[in-house]
Amino acid sequence: MTAIATPQHRVSVATAHLHAELDAVADASVWSMDPTETGRTLVELTRAEAKLTELKARVAAHADDVHLGQEVGASSAANWLAHQTRSTRSASYAAVRLGRDLEAHPGTREALASGDLTAEQARVVVRWVDQLPDTVPTEQVAKAEAHLIGEARHHDAKALNRIGKHLFEVIAPDEADAREAALLAKEEAAAAKACRLSMVDDGQGRTRGTFTIPTYHGAALRKMLGAVAAPRHVAATQGAGAVAERPPTPEALGQAFCDLIERYPADQLPQKPWGRRSAT
Repeated sequence: MTAIATPQHRVSVATAHLHAELDAVADASVWSMDPTETGRTLVELTRAEAKLTELKARVAAHADDVHLGQEVGASSAANWLAHQTRSTRSASYAAVRLGRDLEAHPGTREALASGDLTAEQARVVVRWVDQLPDTVPTEQVAKAEAHLIGEARHHDAKALNRIGKHLFEVIAPDEADAREAALLAKEEAAAAKACRLSMVDDGQGRTRGTFTIPTYHGAALRKMLGAVAAPRHVAATQGAGAVAERPPTPEALGQAFCDLIERYPADQLPQKPWGRRSAT
């Protein structure tokens, strides 16, 4: 156990007690827990994890305030924490950043500290509240934050993120359509700019690659591959016994991608300007 030498502050004392309690059950077998108690304990552990995340973020932000690690040459409290705990720097900086975010969003901090939000949900709330225009009155910002916290009782972080995209409708429904259109245009422009594809031949008859494309095109590609890899289509082209009625596997989608490439008419490919030779 990593003990705090002579803890005095109530947070330090609570942390020492937490270590003691966890050490006491480190080797405890859980085989005798019935399903009801197991489920209840899992839920409570998740809530406790949220509370601990908030407390860690609060202390991490304070560590940044007092320039922890400066006396040993650390460039920041986050770097000191990463070195001391063998965590990644990104994880340590994320703890400090969450602490700062929660300082600016007391409603979210309180919900996380009480275990009513997960850390993922808290970050989603902060993200969308911070994207509200600076012209929004403080009381309306608080209303928007409370709205997302309330929605978090019924939705996970991914669904909450989708709700957050429409947060402006909660506080300014008359202006929401214009703002949403502007955000969508900005998102589409960013997606188009980030569009890329890279491929490499592994020298063993295979080519590997990665790509990033806008969501619209990704959905279209997924629909096309799903149609080509669908059991009925495969059965019609390869025989009734070729596949069973089940969702396409990654292998089936890969083959469908190859089929799409083979179907594109070669005579309709544009001429490559770098492939032409100028007449001399």
